[in-house]
Amino acid sequence: MTLSSVWVYAESAEGKPTSLTLELLTKARELGGNVEAFYAGADAAGIAAALGEHGASKVYATGDLDGSLPGPAVAAAMAAQVASGAPDLIMFGMTYEARDVMGRLSVKLDKPVLTNSIDVSVDGSTVKCTTAIFGGNTLVTTALEGAGPALAAFRPKSFAAEPGGGAAG
Repeated sequence: MTLSSVWVYAESAEGKPTSLTLELLTKARELGGNVEAFYAGADAAGIAAALGEHGASKVYATGDLDGSLPGPAVAAAMAAQVASGAPDLIMFGMTYEARDVMGRLSVKLDKPVLTNSIDVSVDGSTVKCTTAIFGGNTLVTTALEGAGPALAAFRPKSFAAEPGGGAAG
């Protein structure tokens, strides 16, 4: 079974989406359903094409934050968007900025988070994340049950970034 909707928190460096963002979009696309990205910054139009190429059908942007931390603005925007229709899963990279957004969003939505994940799968309507523990010697799979959204953060290089030929709006 596939998910009906997956959101990805998108980050950029030097005017382009980070490789971790593109990895997450590729995996979100594989999970199925509608893939949307949330981006903090004034240059969303400049990176929307690359986000779309990797699976995002829509990009939400905060606009210029004038040097402010993105956490409060993005978490508030995501929470407002969840109120009008929650996705099944929101994916974040394991970066300082993304963890800040995810933590704030977790509090606003009263949802738990899974961090340091290396894979994600769907079993029926249940999202399952895999995490390596004990130095990578043991893999643990955790099910995020109940109504969405499930919040999960993934290590860099967990997935391969591959273009999918889409376009974001």
